[in-house]
Amino acid sequence: MKRRVISVILTVVLLAAMAIAPAGAMAAKKIQILQVTVKGARLRQGPSSNYSVKKSLNKGAKVFYLGKIKNSFAHVRTSGGTEGYVFKGFLKKYGSCYKNQVYYNSKSSLKVYKKPSTHSSKVARLSKHQHVIVYQVKGNWAYIKMVNGKGGYCKASALRKAF
Repeated sequence: MKRRVISVILTVVLLAAMAIAPAGAMAAKKIQILQVTVKGARLRQGPSSNYSVKKSLNKGAKVFYLGKIKNSFAHVRTSGGTEGYVFKGFLKKYGSCYKNQVYYNSKSSLKVYKKPSTHSSKVARLSKHQHVIVYQVKGNWAYIKMVNGKGGYCKASALRKAF
């Protein structure tokens, strides 16, 4: 009788763990960061050269791959927050991060400091909607890296989840 009760309890615990696991796995989903390999790659409204151009991308620009390729065009979001489609032949893998690490600046401008203090030297300035990767938050300071690799601290209250 004791064994049967223990078996039932273990079964319930395992079923509960399996129900919870997918939610945790979704939060930890990775997103690829791609690099533009040609000067003037066109970010288009839709997945073909028939769609209008939203903007031209510089060689070396980094974009977040949004997981869809249609008609040889990859659905991407620029580090400035603009979504569109780029011919996949103009992109190469640069790196990856977790989706839940990607944030954007919600203020008109945001200073990035070398240390978590406004008295520290400034290393960069984020424009509105600029996407960053957050590695750590302590109090109201977030340690971030921009997609160009430059890192520093900024006010966490100015950041919003990008995905």
